[in-house]
Amino acid sequence: MSTSTPRRHPPPHPIAIPEPILMSHLSLYSGSYSSRSTYSRSNSNYSPRSERPPRTTPHAKKRDDFYLQVPHLRVAIHNTHAHLHSPRFPFRHQLCQQFVRTYQLGDELGSGGYGFVMTATHRVEGHEVAVKFIIKKKVPEHAWAEDEFRGVLPMEIMLLSVIEHEGVVKCLDLYEDCLYFYVVQELHGSPWHKNCDHQSPPTSSSTASLPLSTPPLSPASSFDSLSDSEPPTLPHVPPVAFLPCGKRLYSSYGANTKGSSQCESPSPSLACGVVRPGYGRRPSYDLFECLEQSDCKRFMEVQARHIFAQVVDIVHYLNSHGVTHRDIKDENLLIDKNFRVKLIDFGSATFVNPQEPQPLYKGFYGTTAYASPEILLKKKYYAPPAEIWTLGTLLSFLLTGCSPFPSLAYAVEGKLQWPNGLGAVVPGGALDLMKRCLDPNPKTRATISEVRAHRWLVENQKDK
Repeated sequence: MSTSTPRRHPPPHPIAIPEPILMSHLSLYSGSYSSRSTYSRSNSNYSPRSERPPRTTPHAKKRDDFYLQVPHLRVAIHNTHAHLHSPRFPFRHQLCQQFVRTYQLGDELGSGGYGFVMTATHRVEGHEVAVKFIIKKKVPEHAWAEDEFRGVLPMEIMLLSVIEHEGVVKCLDLYEDCLYFYVVQELHGSPWHKNCDHQSPPTSSSTASLPLSTPPLSPASSFDSLSDSEPPTLPHVPPVAFLPCGKRLYSSYGANTKGSSQCESPSPSLACGVVRPGYGRRPSYDLFECLEQSDCKRFMEVQARHIFAQVVDIVHYLNSHGVTHRDIKDENLLIDKNFRVKLIDFGSATFVNPQEPQPLYKGFYGTTAYASPEILLKKKYYAPPAEIWTLGTLLSFLLTGCSPFPSLAYAVEGKLQWPNGLGAVVPGGALDLMKRCLDPNPKTRATISEVRAHRWLVENQKDK
């Protein structure tokens, strides 16, 4: 067997080495790193592997690949044991190596039918991102699309990779392993909680000077949401073994890298190296939580108009490109302290060529409280008119804090009725726009262009 040239200089980048292997070598070896031969500091001659004495240590088989020059070697050990980051991962699952090299997972932000979302920090640049883990086997058949360069992917990933709008969360990176897609997105919004001692956030940068009665909200720091049986969380997890699993599929900078998608189950000794006693969860960043934490649980007119105008602009942009979100609601809108919103969760979205006629749909994959009458009646429907209905429902939540319909029967007939006289707080212009959006007849319902040009929304330009 041929011998290899010793690595006499430290590598330019950190090398990830399993911790049990590293610990054993730190105590037993001080020679240069080599994968095929042994090097002694006192003797620069090499001896073939066949001349070495047999090893009987538990890690002898794996240790053949690692010989360290401890004073010079830069060693990076990262934690790829998924269950140590979140209990939502299977116990023996290993995270993608390339992802773990780049990002350090943090707290959980939320979960849904297709997966869950966690924060992460870029190891080099230091900025925070949101990582959505999409469970492959839970993505329905209709939600897949084929990309010319990256193969078959969920429609959500395809759309976020190409949509360029300030009101839509950006996809920065994409990784995968045998169980999950890792969608790395920009982290937008402020975690909301009640705190009357803090200054209220402005409605927007342009209307901050207006004398508004803003809900007494302020961004909250990270906190732990644990059951009584769970001990407190640790802010960071000590790094452990780094095993190959997964690959990087996409980067916002256009980088595509190849890697193995094979998932390997770690040995018990590696899997039990570090135990994280708890898991962190941050306050929500979405519009729903922002409303819930306000004293009145609703916005003033100028605030609601500012937020709603942004959502209408997003929907108009998507519609012009043949995209329909199909699940617009307060929980899918992230909002920051300046009341700037971004739309997330395109898991129910659909795409058609904007130059071709809209198809009819039969299945519904959104939220019942925002569903239009044609959907509730289980009729075939066009996606854009159904999207307008959701806008009308959203506007009601912004101005009153509740749905305009006390029951599904009222929704089917388009009869607006708010509890406790809340309908009286809806301004006349907003009420007219709401009725245009909540027309039970999809043929006469307002279009997105008509909504955008409505006089109540045009007043938003006067506020700026």
